[in-house]
Amino acid sequence: MGAATYVGRVGGLAVALGIGVAIASGAAEAAAAPSDSSSSSATAHHAGSARTSSAPSAKADSAKASKVAQTITARPTALIRVGATGAVTKVRTPVDDSPAAPADNPVTLALAAASRRESVATTQRTLAAAATEVTAAAEPATPTDVVAIPQTPPLAFLQHIPVLGPVLFTPIVAFIHQIPVFGDILHPLFGYPVPPGTSPNAAQPRDVKVVSFDGTEIYVHFMPATGLQNGVPAPTILDGPGLGMPGQTSIYGSVLDGVFTNALGMPSILALRNAGYNVVTWDPRGEYSSGGTLQIDSPDYEARDVSAIISWLATQPEVELDGNPADLDPKIGMVGVSYGGGIQLVTAATDHRVDAIVPTIAWNSLNTALYKSQSFKSGWGSILAGVLIATLARTNPKIIPATIYGDLTGMLTQADQDLLAERGPDYLLNQITTPTLFVEGTVDTLFTLQEANANALALLDKGVPTKVLWFCGGHGVCTNDLFNTDGVLIEKRTLEWLDRYVKGDASVPTGPQFEWVDQRGQHLSSVSYDLTPAAPVVATNTNSRVLHMVPFLGAGGLLGVLPIGSSRALNALNLTTPAVTTTTYVVGTPHLTFTYSGTGSGNHLYAQLVDNSTGQVLGNQVTPILVTLDGTEKTASVDLEMVAQTLKPGQKVTVQLFSSSASYRAVGAVGEVTVSNMQLSLPTVDPSTVTINAA
Repeated sequence: MGAATYVGRVGGLAVALGIGVAIASGAAEAAAAPSDSSSSSATAHHAGSARTSSAPSAKADSAKASKVAQTITARPTALIRVGATGAVTKVRTPVDDSPAAPADNPVTLALAAASRRESVATTQRTLAAAATEVTAAAEPATPTDVVAIPQTPPLAFLQHIPVLGPVLFTPIVAFIHQIPVFGDILHPLFGYPVPPGTSPNAAQPRDVKVVSFDGTEIYVHFMPATGLQNGVPAPTILDGPGLGMPGQTSIYGSVLDGVFTNALGMPSILALRNAGYNVVTWDPRGEYSSGGTLQIDSPDYEARDVSAIISWLATQPEVELDGNPADLDPKIGMVGVSYGGGIQLVTAATDHRVDAIVPTIAWNSLNTALYKSQSFKSGWGSILAGVLIATLARTNPKIIPATIYGDLTGMLTQADQDLLAERGPDYLLNQITTPTLFVEGTVDTLFTLQEANANALALLDKGVPTKVLWFCGGHGVCTNDLFNTDGVLIEKRTLEWLDRYVKGDASVPTGPQFEWVDQRGQHLSSVSYDLTPAAPVVATNTNSRVLHMVPFLGAGGLLGVLPIGSSRALNALNLTTPAVTTTTYVVGTPHLTFTYSGTGSGNHLYAQLVDNSTGQVLGNQVTPILVTLDGTEKTASVDLEMVAQTLKPGQKVTVQLFSSSASYRAVGAVGEVTVSNMQLSLPTVDPSTVTINAA
């Protein structure tokens, strides 16, 4: 790819960065089909049960069986799952729960129809060219005879010019690699910096294009562990990039490593290398220097690309193996955020050579993340589509039209929902036996805590070694603790997890099974992800009140537009809890019920929780609530988005019910709703089971 093309990509990405996408989010995709909010149950945080986990399945390869053949000890009685909402049962094809067309403004519907016609036309024009990749592939198998094409950067020779190279060009190349994204985009032109005095026996970084199962070339970067010498193998970590991001190449670190670790839960390449790991990154299918069509971390495509990379790594002299070299089975783990988190789950489900994974701010189902309660998350949908367009990604031709349609109508068609459902990983989780550390952000408004929770419950139910860590970060802004240092804890726990399950060092402790950081930056933990409940905080109001539905007048995101924050709603019905009398840990899934009747053009209300002492929205989280405004009285019973909040004596929380949100559909509705019998229940944890400052 020529220099002009790379410069063009930098300009396109700058547009995305200008709207706070690439750095604020690390970018990603979304998750599964929601239940009707008016009839959804809320049993998990009210009822506990005694149970014992069964031992996990052994890995397919007997050489690795000892790493996962563990039995999780019996859990105490009278416990609650963190925000559990019942059994986790997923199928690959979702139930047809698409909503009826909403009564909407004629202008909106006309625009949507025009968009859909253009979308269909676009799809028809491009589908033939992409047919070989859109068609579902055969079931993945361990690739053999993998072809890797060495890549030589056209300007790499500059660093080897006598005197001038090390004095002038090497510092320039090193500086370029200090700049995240920009340096990665220019990397194919310059290659890695060559520090003066490098030992001739040192293992060398290199780039190749691994040819995947369908002939697609995947651009791969191999960066050996710090100080690794030729002929001395080391375990390897695959580090997947976020959506719209190229594979990282900052072999000696970047100026924003600490910022990314704190905000996104992203351990740096240098930290992994210094811990004794080779680090491998890549441009995902359909992006930057890799070929093919982006399919959103599909088990039939992107997961098989990673399997091809793993097979290639098993042939490299610097890569430590598990057992017989003929098995192409390296000692390997995976890390990565957002899109780089999703690929870990689908890969671990389809390729049991992976020894450990640390999916960070990832999803359980793209439908539940983007289409919760049949309300399209237009704020994030627009950003993600904008990233793909700005970075010139070559995507499945159905993705962008679905986003445009969702933005204009607030809906996804059943075909669009099916497309997202096929990507998983929800229906694949029963195939995972890999020890897994889930890292999720309490202020993540794209992939909320509920996404990681559903993943964790599925693996815990199978007895897979599992740990959960919540931090103040993710796809959102940590407004409560702007100078948080959560990355220190994340990096420590990540390295411990990898040392335990990739290096196989059973003496390494991995900390409590559940750790979280509250809104004040305080580290807390529980020895079990099954939390022992205390009495819930309950608020009730039986009065009848009227909510006037006004477009755009609701809970705003950052600057009133971006969905990475939230603020107190101006036009809302409020219900405030009594002041707590002792320190209270609100952790899990709040529950809201109310009776309503009304008329209007909309089919959703929204709810959020506000800390009365600060005026800030708990976790910046907004929950859509599906309603039917046909003039008859109905009852809504809904689980709100999960939160982790510590209340001091005297503090109160207010639930707000409103009609318009920046996080969801941009076009608000009009009408009037009468609400009565509001009741809020906040789940709390027995303080005697909580350890403070666990870090």
